[in-house]
Amino acid sequence: MKKDTGFQDFSSFQKALAFLEAPGLQEFSDFHKTSRELEELLQELRYLRRITERSTAKILSLDVQSSAIRHELEQKRRGFSLLAELAVSLRKNASYESVFVPVSRRINAALNMQRTVVLTPDAEGLFVPAVLQGYPTDRQEIIAARRIKMEDELLDPARPVLVTGADPVGRLAGLREAIEMPFLISSPILPHNEVAAILVTGRVTEQAPFLLRLGRGDVETVQAISSLLAAVLVEQRLTEAEERTRIMLDALPVCCNFWDERGNNIDCNQEAVRLFDLPGRQEYLQRFHELSPEYQPDGHLSSELARERIREAFASGWLRFEWMHQKLNGELIPSEITLVRARRGEGYIVVGYTRDLREHKAMLAEMFRTEGELRQARDLAEKSARAKSEFLANMSHEIRTPMNAILGMTHLLGETALTDRQRKYVTQAAHSAHLLLRIIDDILDFSKIDTGRMALESVDFSVRDVVDRVHDLMLEQVGTKTIALHIGVDPDVPDHVTGDPLRVEQVLLHLAGNAVKFTQAGEVDIHVSRKSSASNEVSDGVKLLFEVRDTGIGMNEEEMANLFTPFTQADGSHTRKYGGTGIGLAIGQSLAGMMGGEIRCESHIGEGSKFWFTAVFSPSANADDAPDANLETVEETDSEFEELQGMRVLLAEDNEINRMIATEILSVAGVVVTTANTGLEALNALKKDAYDLVLMDIQMPEMDGLTAAAQIRANPRYETLPIIAMTAHALTEDKQMSLESGMNDHLTKPIDPEQLYATLRQWYRRPGKKAVNADG
Repeated sequence: MKKDTGFQDFSSFQKALAFLEAPGLQEFSDFHKTSRELEELLQELRYLRRITERSTAKILSLDVQSSAIRHELEQKRRGFSLLAELAVSLRKNASYESVFVPVSRRINAALNMQRTVVLTPDAEGLFVPAVLQGYPTDRQEIIAARRIKMEDELLDPARPVLVTGADPVGRLAGLREAIEMPFLISSPILPHNEVAAILVTGRVTEQAPFLLRLGRGDVETVQAISSLLAAVLVEQRLTEAEERTRIMLDALPVCCNFWDERGNNIDCNQEAVRLFDLPGRQEYLQRFHELSPEYQPDGHLSSELARERIREAFASGWLRFEWMHQKLNGELIPSEITLVRARRGEGYIVVGYTRDLREHKAMLAEMFRTEGELRQARDLAEKSARAKSEFLANMSHEIRTPMNAILGMTHLLGETALTDRQRKYVTQAAHSAHLLLRIIDDILDFSKIDTGRMALESVDFSVRDVVDRVHDLMLEQVGTKTIALHIGVDPDVPDHVTGDPLRVEQVLLHLAGNAVKFTQAGEVDIHVSRKSSASNEVSDGVKLLFEVRDTGIGMNEEEMANLFTPFTQADGSHTRKYGGTGIGLAIGQSLAGMMGGEIRCESHIGEGSKFWFTAVFSPSANADDAPDANLETVEETDSEFEELQGMRVLLAEDNEINRMIATEILSVAGVVVTTANTGLEALNALKKDAYDLVLMDIQMPEMDGLTAAAQIRANPRYETLPIIAMTAHALTEDKQMSLESGMNDHLTKPIDPEQLYATLRQWYRRPGKKAVNADG
């Protein structure tokens, strides 16, 4: 404080008075006294001024402090008021947007903020502005497109961030620039301790007229709002989860209910209400124990058994059993109950699932009924198949037996001295018998294919020999027609392959026979080639193409469309010129398919036809010296009969004519024949004499051939005795049964003499090898 000059002058004056107090100056004494009093007053005045100055400073300091307290109290008041308002209003919202938007708007208005942003995380861990409040319209779209990396301190829920003008310019510069807010308060929103969003509010200018700078009260309010938002979001998620759970429960097509540890049924889904035709959940929960009959089907009391099952479920955690429910109207509901223990809070509940088995039981009953019907149908089909099989076997036997007599007699008759006219008759009869036999074989083959009983053999054979035999047989069919019959086999076709030569010959004979039948004059060409293109090759196999071309009458498209349909012919009228059964091509199609190939046709009216089929064979293991599976039908000479001279054969045959024919055919070759009418007689004959071979019929009285063969093989003395079936049973399973009974081979009637001779040579014990001795 500036010193008063008046007081300085007064001090000088005082010094002067002291000087005047010298002797002689008594008149100034009173004035001196007065000056002292004045000095004391001045000192008191100085003390009072010092006290006043100190009090004024304190007053001014207290005024500043009271102003800050009033500002902070005002911030807290506004914060409490805003929190109270939000605590009521936010409970009504159901989504992030409906929560954040009104909160951001109210923060700006209630806390005197200029801008508020809600940032939410994206899939890559960055944050994007989801809500913008207080921004100019032209800046909102630009800022909303930004992706911001957050500093770690912004994610700490215990320490909200406050940035004021007192902070360094570089603090959180990335966030401040991205949201264009230099002064801000930030607090994370963490429901379930996961960052759902970050609430940022603040100002562009830190302090405007009548607007104090951001303070701790604002920070605490923002932090409290973040905590409130987190709680609201948790509640929302719980509500949504409960709603989803309720929707899922009510959408379940299975009745579901809940049991507590005291055995109380505490809740259920809508399906439980629907299953029992009740008006609502309360009705179901209140009357649950009325929804079962008094006793279960096993005799247990329903109420006691239910409590026992629930206790078991609480103990084991899982239980499944069948239960009989009952509607209030008395209708029974067979059910399957599954009880599952589940945690609820600090304890457990049991969730019960009830599956309505009425439809399932009805389906089972229907299934059992259908199964019974199917079983009956299967038994009937099997019975029918057995009957058909038996009929097929019997037909084969009954037809081949007289055919054997016809062909045998014609063969024997042809060996006698005949006139040319008689020989012509015999030849025609034999030819017709062979044609009839071929038709019979076709019908039997078709029946075997139809019943799935056709089986293929797998033996080595010569392709060229098969083609040669077909050519020789077709020469007989050509007769007086002016047809040039050509055959050809490409050089790359292997001479020997492994397959079924009889079936290849059968298909080829059908095709060649049709070609000759429908061609009056011209050419018939039989050709074999190898399918060598990569697309047609079969791994480790040989695919051959067999073609038959003719220059006959040809066919139109309609006729070709039905060509492979069984019992269908191009000309089916009563005035038709060409005969046939109409099953040869159907059989050929099935056989080609069984051999891994196919059969096709090309034809035009008046231009002839071309049939071809393919078949897949295995390479021959002994391509150079593999024997032909077809027994050669070469004309026997006296020198060849010498090999059979003196051979002793036991013939077991109950049919007198067949026995006579076989004896005559064997006698021609010099074979010594002993006959037996039954299998039992054959066994007795073996005990009396020694034989080189046995020819055994299958179907005989007293003891059939299979039983007789088995008994012969049971005696070690006859272990190596050749036994050959010679029978009218021609099915594949018949041959298999013959071999299983102990026989060595199987010949089918009608007997081909040449085939019979070849079989005897194959099994006859050469001279030097001892025949089987008779007993004793």
